[in-house]
Amino acid sequence: MSQKVKAVIVRAKDAPVETVTIVVPDPGPGEAIVDVLTCGVCHTDLHYKLGGIGDEFPYLLGHEATGVVSAIGENVDNVVVGDRVILNWRAVCGQCRACAKGEPQYCFDTANATQK
Repeated sequence: MSQKVKAVIVRAKDAPVETVTIVVPDPGPGEAIVDVLTCGVCHTDLHYKLGGIGDEFPYLLGHEATGVVSAIGENVDNVVVGDRVILNWRAVCGQCRACAKGEPQYCFDTANATQK
C-alpha cells in the first residue's frame, strides 16, 4: 500500500527548499521501500539547489541516508524486510561495464532522484 512521507525538495534554480508530503508507491520489481532513520543534506545538495549539477527540477534533496527495509518488490533477493541499509545517493544503470563487473560505484550512467 502506498504511503505518504515528508520530503525536502527544491523546485527551481536557487529557489527556497520546501518540506512537502509526497506519495511513495508500493515497490515494483527489483525495488525496496526503506523507512529512513537518518538523512543528511550536504554541500552536494546545495550544488543541485543552485543549478550547478543539473537542471532537471524539482530535486529531492538528502542523499546520505540509513534506514530499515520495510517492503520489497518481486525479484529482490539481496535484502529482506528488517535489514538495516545505507542508501546509495545515485541510482546506477545496472548495464554499463562497471555495473556488469560488479563495481556499481564506478557506474557510467547514474541517475539523480527527482520527484515529478
